[in-house]
Amino acid sequence: MTKFLNNNLIYNEIMKEKRYPKGHFIGLGIAIGVPLGIAIGLILGNIAFGPAIGASIGLPIGAVLENIKNPNPRSLTKKEQQIRKKILIITMVLGIVVLSATYFFLR
Repeated sequence: MTKFLNNNLIYNEIMKEKRYPKGHFIGLGIAIGVPLGIAIGLILGNIAFGPAIGASIGLPIGAVLENIKNPNPRSLTKKEQQIRKKILIITMVLGIVVLSATYFFLR
């Protein structure tokens, strides 16, 4: 029960402060930009450039939002750092698999 209360108190403290972890809005900008980039890639007739275009559009938008809405970011907790590491590793592995599959199937 005390673990639940401690987590709830930490959650309430974070929500009261309205502080987000460092890089929150940059990730949000990229996550919004990539689907928009895919749509742009479809319109241009080359879907392969879509995610790159979207990420390059979303990154500066996220950086601006980060500076405006999160001027004093809170540091990441150990659990958040572990989650980000796992997501990064999974994304890299999936990217390599997709790139390899695309290379071998389109050869």
